[in-house]
Amino acid sequence: MARILVVEDDHSIAELIQTVLESENHSVKLASSAENSKKILDSDVIDLAIIDIILPGQGGMDLILELHAKFPNLAIILTSGKIDMSKSTFKVLAHQFGVLSILPKPFTVEELIDTVNETLQGEKAPV
Repeated sequence: MARILVVEDDHSIAELIQTVLESENHSVKLASSAENSKKILDSDVIDLAIIDIILPGQGGMDLILELHAKFPNLAIILTSGKIDMSKSTFKVLAHQFGVLSILPKPFTVEELIDTVNETLQGEKAPV
C-alpha cells in the first residue's frame, strides 16, 4: 500500500482518482492547490504525488520544482489535459525536474493504475 497525494483542482477528477486508487488498497489524500499540497507533505509521509500541471495559484511545474528540491525521493506523476505533453522537449524537462511519469488526460482507469504501479516500482511509465 502506497501513500498517494493527488493535487488536482477538478474535484470530480480528484475523486475518481481517489476511488480507483483506494480500490487498489492505496491511501489517498487530496489537495486542490499547490498550497494545500505543501501542508499535507509537511505533516504526512507521502510515497507518490500525482500533480496536475494547471493549478490555481502556484502552477504544477513550479510545485514540482519545489517538491523535487525538498523531497528528492518523492515519486511524481504529472497530469494535464490542456498541454501537449507528447513533445519530447517537454518530456525531457519534466523528467529533469523529478517527474517519473506523465499521464495525459483523459486517461483510462487501466492507464492510471498501470502508471501508478510502474512509478511506485521505480520504472518510467510509457508516455
